[in-house]
Amino acid sequence: MAALYACTKCHQRFPFEALSQGQQLCKECRIAHPIVKCTYCRTEFQQESKTNTICKKCAQNVKLYGTPKPCQYCNIIAAFIGNKCQRCTNSEKKYGPPHSCEQCKQQCAFDRKDDRKKVDGKLLCWLCTLSYKRVLQKTKEQCKHLSSSSRASLQEKEQFSRLSTGSHYNSQKTLSTSSIQNEIPKKKAKFDAISANGDSFSPDLALDSPGTDHFVIIAQLKEEVATLKKMLHQKDQMILEKEKKITELKADLQYQESQMRAKMNQMEKTHKEVMEQLQIPQEAGDSSLHQLLKAFVSAGRVDHVAMVMGLHPQYLSSFWKTQYLLLRMDGPLPYHKRHYIAIMAAARHRCSYLVGLHMGEFLQVGGNPAWLRGLHCAPQKLRNLNEINKLLAHRPWLVTKEHIEALLKPGEDSWSLAELVQALVLLTHYHSLASFVFGCGIKPEEEQDVGNSCSPHSDSSPASDDSMGGSGGTDAVQEVEMLMERMKLLQENQLEEEGVTQEEMATRFELEKTESLLVPSSDILDPALQSNIRCFLEDPEFGYKDFTRRGEQAPPTFRAQDYTWEDHGYSLMNRLYPDVGQLLDEKFQVVYNLTYNTIAMHCGVDTSVLRRAIWNYVHCVFGIRYDDYDYGEVNQLLERNLKIYIKTVACYPEKTTKQIYTQFWRHFKHSEKVHVNLLLLEARMQAALLYALRALTRYMT
Repeated sequence: MAALYACTKCHQRFPFEALSQGQQLCKECRIAHPIVKCTYCRTEFQQESKTNTICKKCAQNVKLYGTPKPCQYCNIIAAFIGNKCQRCTNSEKKYGPPHSCEQCKQQCAFDRKDDRKKVDGKLLCWLCTLSYKRVLQKTKEQCKHLSSSSRASLQEKEQFSRLSTGSHYNSQKTLSTSSIQNEIPKKKAKFDAISANGDSFSPDLALDSPGTDHFVIIAQLKEEVATLKKMLHQKDQMILEKEKKITELKADLQYQESQMRAKMNQMEKTHKEVMEQLQIPQEAGDSSLHQLLKAFVSAGRVDHVAMVMGLHPQYLSSFWKTQYLLLRMDGPLPYHKRHYIAIMAAARHRCSYLVGLHMGEFLQVGGNPAWLRGLHCAPQKLRNLNEINKLLAHRPWLVTKEHIEALLKPGEDSWSLAELVQALVLLTHYHSLASFVFGCGIKPEEEQDVGNSCSPHSDSSPASDDSMGGSGGTDAVQEVEMLMERMKLLQENQLEEEGVTQEEMATRFELEKTESLLVPSSDILDPALQSNIRCFLEDPEFGYKDFTRRGEQAPPTFRAQDYTWEDHGYSLMNRLYPDVGQLLDEKFQVVYNLTYNTIAMHCGVDTSVLRRAIWNYVHCVFGIRYDDYDYGEVNQLLERNLKIYIKTVACYPEKTTKQIYTQFWRHFKHSEKVHVNLLLLEARMQAALLYALRALTRYMT
């Protein structure tokens, strides 16, 4: 009976041939405890359990030193102490610094100074050496299988030859036997030739060269595939991290948008509450105004412009919506450039209040502080707006399609059509707002407290005292009565009179333009204001010039019927800047139709003819004529002092003084004079916009 041997794992007895070499394991134990590579040091070990992926030595090191780092030489994750694994540390001490492996090209092969230690004459690292030996071992096993199968076939042939008879078959047998014997030495010669070519392995491990090359190439490709898979996994991790970050940014953006919407809804709610509070009788004016200011302060920061406009809350709501959309909502221009354009526009009229206000806003939204040193420090793209800025501020009738074409001309500093439209609206908005600031005498906020900062050229604030705006007396009362009689007479004539010829209408318009030349103007500028904002001005001497002067060739009159806001300007603006076009039209309509049916001490008065006269006179000084309007009404309704005030505020607001403010409508309230300034603001803005949009239309067609 054959001897039996015990398995080193289960200790059951088996024939020696049934146990594995080295570990002496039976078949079942080999399946249950396969040989695997350690996750860290990459050495092979007998796996005790499926969860055990590291060898005993690495497990002990993990307990002592923690998780290892990649080795700086072989890149194996086995550096428990320092930056090098123990194998590379010992090899470096013994054989010197590492060399480049001829297989993986890493700097991790150690030259042992012995060619017999090399693998097939190559200097390989430890991992590549193991891989190469595994390939050779598999090839050896395949060769053994082939040789055993050839011997079995040879024995079968010999048995068949013994059963056969006849001399002819014996001769064939002799031939076949000799041929087989001849083949065997040939194969041996091949193995000898391989070992003679310098193979360092024993003849038992030798291969025929084609098979060896193929297996080596396959091993190399497998290593490359593993490396690429590892790189692909790293890239996937990076992509996942970036997608995670993008998701977080989108969530943050969505949160900010929701916060902005909530803030806007809250502001709109506050505005509605304020308007509801103002729906009270006229005699409770002081208390309602106090409540308005209290509501504004509770809602947040309130500038002086809002406090003065608060005398007319219906208009203030429309104004706030428009300005909020221009400055803070999405649009083609970045936020800091919008505020810088506002600075450029306000600087044309030396309005230090608006310049200072938007310098602070410019810095708050992340603008470059160097730009505030002056226009010469701003980008060329913004500096290119200087020409159209000064024309819209002082002589808008000179704006042509060539100015639009120069800004839209392709180039590094060119403007897009959407950007230019927003810039034009901002420029005209702040030119007219500067007129309102000077016309109402609004002072910079750093000079006074909120309670006493909005004085329209008087010692008392309109927010706290809406009493008579000028000196009383019989003359002032007579002026009011005369104005009432003229308004009543004009309204009666409009009902009775069939109409005036177009020739007479044109004559009266030309007469009104000529009389507007008689309004005096001063060329003296405040040097303090000029020094504060001169850095934002180019060509500071350029200013308003009368549309018609004696002895000069006047530009053609702008006939409102040829290019109206309702038929042409609004449709173009609504197409290029939809939301703003709608709000601008609403703002024009609100201020044009705004009335409390009062004049000074009189109530129940229809003021439509007076409001239309002020609106059309502002357009007249900018060269715009309405064919269907009798400009004789202007001379009847607007006294000389009022004309002086209107032209000064509309054309050169920086020259407005307290004297010209107090000389007109001496018996009227401050709120009524603010109403006049609101009409001036919107009429001037519409006039400048009409000239700009007409030039834009001509460029587009």
